Amino acid sequence: MDSMETPHLRRMVLLLVLVAFAAGAAAPQSAPSAYAPPHWPGRVRVDNVILMIPDGMGTAAQTLARWYKYARTGSNHLVMDGWACGLIRTYWATGLITDSAPAASAMATGFKSSAGGVSVLPAKITMPDVPPLPDGASTPVATVLEAARRKGLGTGIVVTCEFPHATPAGFACHYTTRTQMNLLAEQMVYQDMDVVLGGGRNYLDPAIRPDKEDLAQVLRDRGYLYVTGRSAMLAAKAGRLWGAFAAAGLERDLDRDPAREPSLAEMTRKALDVLSRRRKGFFLMVEGSEIDWAEHANDPVGCASDVLAFDEAVRAAYEFAQKDGRTAILVCPDHSTGGMSIGNAEIGDLTMDQFDAVVRAVKATPTRTAREILDAGLAAAEPAQAVIRTNLGFDDLKKDERAQLEDLLQRKDFKKLELFLSRALSARLGVGWVYTGHSGEDVPLWAFHPRKVRPEGVVQNTDIARYVASALDLDLAAETKALFVPAGTGFAAVGAAVTVDTADPQNPVLVAKKGAKTLRLPVNKCVADLDGRRVELGGIVVCTAPVAGKPLADPGLWFVPRRAIGLL
Repeated sequence: MDSMETPHLRRMVLLLVLVAFAAGAAAPQSAPSAYAPPHWPGRVRVDNVILMIPDGMGTAAQTLARWYKYARTGSNHLVMDGWACGLIRTYWATGLITDSAPAASAMATGFKSSAGGVSVLPAKITMPDVPPLPDGASTPVATVLEAARRKGLGTGIVVTCEFPHATPAGFACHYTTRTQMNLLAEQMVYQDMDVVLGGGRNYLDPAIRPDKEDLAQVLRDRGYLYVTGRSAMLAAKAGRLWGAFAAAGLERDLDRDPAREPSLAEMTRKALDVLSRRRKGFFLMVEGSEIDWAEHANDPVGCASDVLAFDEAVRAAYEFAQKDGRTAILVCPDHSTGGMSIGNAEIGDLTMDQFDAVVRAVKATPTRTAREILDAGLAAAEPAQAVIRTNLGFDDLKKDERAQLEDLLQRKDFKKLELFLSRALSARLGVGWVYTGHSGEDVPLWAFHPRKVRPEGVVQNTDIARYVASALDLDLAAETKALFVPAGTGFAAVGAAVTVDTADPQNPVLVAKKGAKTLRLPVNKCVADLDGRRVELGGIVVCTAPVAGKPLADPGLWFVPRRAIGLL
């Protein structure tokens, strides 16, 4: 550059700087950007996704499980250790501390929801970084499981709780409260999944169900092999399999009778055997449900042993994924429970020798111990202490502990006795607890992908649904429009009149009439009656009543698949 160009260039640069400065000074300050979903660096697409949820497992629980494993086997590593890649923010639409229903719903739909809601939009939003609602409050939105099924992929659920419990229901059901488990069970039976394995046999039994429907027979009629024992499950060759291995939840893994109940790993392997026959791929959700239940009871060994049982299910998934080469695995706790700490006021500086001595002496959980004591009718401390010594490995009760035990034996209160035994064991094991409810801290995230395209950093629980949808090429917004048309406006658009038949309040039916045609749509089912002809709808009929005091007969609370509208 010669000397004549230099002054001219300097003047031009100065002019540009001044213009830029003036423009910047005049421009208003932009508002802080709202939360944006993370970008997955690379091609996420795979054929299969296995989403594994260790319910309630925070950082302390997996740490405790490693040391518990070390005390019993000499190894202190988990299968999933090498996949740790981030943290998950678990809060819901209206508070810092979620429960399992909105947590599962967030991971299933991509939307945060309200207390107790199962894959329906929240009534309101009070928390930051929650996108505005696309539709009205309490309306259903499609899950990744439903979207996968409608795309022709295999779908399945494996749990250790009852099959219509909060987490599995979040992936296959839609209602405003998780507590209506008979209703949720019916929705799940009609969701046409390929495989469901877990507990909850009572929810299929007409002698127990309020509506008297025989859902086990419905399963058989819809082409499932229905099994209730471990050996029958292991021997099953069916293309559609439903296993219910206990009346309610399965036993904690430490207490499980392997001759009767399958392990979570065995159920996972069987589900993968069924789903791998689907050429287009599959989506499978696996939950270690009772990690959370043990933590609610402040039970350290029940928690640790169920974490290890879950990790064995992770091993089963990983072995499949390594051979398959087209499978991604996500391990995503829904929240943490109990506020567990490794270390407590009773012991302080915990040594491995102290920990090891207590763990090796434990033969059963406090849950089983409390049940055995009460079932035997023991009303005095001495015989109860003998059961405690056999199962939990200690009988050195302090004066105040003994007095508390005697009081609980007189009350015959199972939950309080279970909690007493759990806390007595925790005190000797060096484990602390804050309380018996959920806690709101971020939880760990683990992920395996054949090309190492994983969610990383701090993500929202709703990002899990986005990642699964991206991996399986699912359009959740389009599926919501296809599955959940508001019945009132939808049928009105084709000139049909709509009423609700509540003659049987346990089995209400939406009735749409147009000319000589009558379409009857039973709630919670995927089948309809069109002038005496049975029709499959490809999705379930949902009624979100009661919402805001509105009656069941209000058609505005009913949502139907778009195919139902097309029938008229």
